[in-house]
Amino acid sequence: MTRFTSDFLNYCVGFETIFNSLENLTQNERPYPPYDVQRIDEDTYVIEMALAGYKKENIKVMVKDNFLIVEGKSDLKKDNSDYVRRGIAQRSFKKRLQISDHLECKDAKFEDGMLSVHLKNIREKNTKQITVK
Repeated sequence: MTRFTSDFLNYCVGFETIFNSLENLTQNERPYPPYDVQRIDEDTYVIEMALAGYKKENIKVMVKDNFLIVEGKSDLKKDNSDYVRRGIAQRSFKKRLQISDHLECKDAKFEDGMLSVHLKNIREKNTKQITVK
């Protein structure tokens, strides 16, 4: 843990997971597959991932421990054709994106080589009055 993180932890209670998450962000995985994050409104996000060459049944989307995990398995078989260049993805991948604990994955759609994952804010924005006993 860095000195920066430990200094802040001296003044915070219950934020250890946030600081651990920030440290994990610096150890992000490969940039493949490319993706966009779009904010639709105050409570809704859409993550779009370019997955040309993959089939819907070979894509798995899950949320675990505040990570959105997208896995893809390619079933393209390598053949002995004489290619001048091969640039189409033929590899399996696992993409992990940290998401806030108040975001819920509502659904995922795969259409025309694009995976769209819809996230919604589930946290109430009301003020809660605490009774002093």
